[in-house]
This record gives sequence, structure tokens and C-alpha cells, in this order.
Amino acid sequence: MEQARLGTWLRRLRGTATIVYIGALCVAVALLVLAFIPRSPVTLQLPTASLSRLDALGGVTQGVLVDPGGGIVFKVEDPSLGQRMLYLATVLPGALLVAWIARRMEQLLQTAQDSDPFTARTARELTSLAKITAFGGVGVWAVGVGAKAVLSATMLDSGRAVGPHQWPLWWLAVGLIFAAFGQLVARGVAMRAELDAVI
Repeated sequence: MEQARLGTWLRRLRGTATIVYIGALCVAVALLVLAFIPRSPVTLQLPTASLSRLDALGGVTQGVLVDPGGGIVFKVEDPSLGQRMLYLATVLPGALLVAWIARRMEQLLQTAQDSDPFTARTARELTSLAKITAFGGVGVWAVGVGAKAVLSATMLDSGRAVGPHQWPLWWLAVGLIFAAFGQLVARGVAMRAELDAVI
């Protein structure tokens, strides 16, 4: 009964990982195609501190002001190829990394479903996934920050590049979760080996 329930959960998780993998690849392909279409949308949130005449904005009641520490999303009406490529660099790497992680997870779940899920190989794969997620996430963040900085310089009159305002905490958190599960599985494998040696 317990074995059947575990098999059902593994199938469901594998199906979910497959859907995420296919979905992320479809998004990546769509983003790539859109980047080469003239007049495709290019948007970027610019910090309000870089903007002028915020006091002249209408549509709000008296006493309501634009948050000087916030941001406003702007859209380029007729972006150049360079601007479209920069925008692509802000979104495509993240979609590709999600697809890669989901594919690795799908393969790991397939192996676990076909045989014993609590093995040293599973622990190693989870640790590898943790590194891919954490280091890959930091890399994706760095590429995105660089692309946003250059893109923002093309959108502001001052030509001033916007610095980073978000940090890759989510990538690091998910990587930590994968690493924790890897260590739990590794500990379980070690305890099973010790128990087998005693028996």
C-alpha cells in the first residue's frame, strides 16, 4: 500500500516536472522569436528617482505622490534590435535555467520511480541540482542586471544606467532546499548501510 502511494506521488511529481520543462522551453522559444520581430514589446521598470517632473503626474487625489524609492514600468514604442536583444537577455536565461532544472528533476524522478529512490546517486543528483540552481541563479541574475543597466541607459535622457535593485535570493533559497533534501537522502542511505551491517 505504502509502495503504491509512493509510486503515485513519484509519477505525479515527474509529470509536473515534465510540464514545467516543456512550458519553460516553449516560453524560451517564444521569447527568442519575439525578440527578432520588429516593434515587439520591450518593457523595463525604471526607478522613480531617475525620472523628472513626477509632481506633474495626474490621476491621483491631492496628497498622493509617486514613491521616490519605487519604480514605474515603461515600454519602448519602436525598439531597436539592440534594445530587443537586451530585453531578451533579461528574461531568456531564467527561462532556460528553469527548463534545465525541471529536466534534471524529471530524470531524477524517473530513476527513483524505476528503482530505489533512496540511493547515493539520488543524493548526488540533488546536490548537483542545488549547485546548478544556486550558481546558475546567481549567473542569471548577473546577466539580467547587466542587460537591464545597459537597456535603461538607452531609455533615460541622462543615459545613466540603473543599478541592481533585486537580489537572487529565490534562486539561492531553492538551491538550499535541494541541498537539504540531498543531505537528508544521503543520511538515510548511510543509516540504512549501518543497519544492514548490524543485521
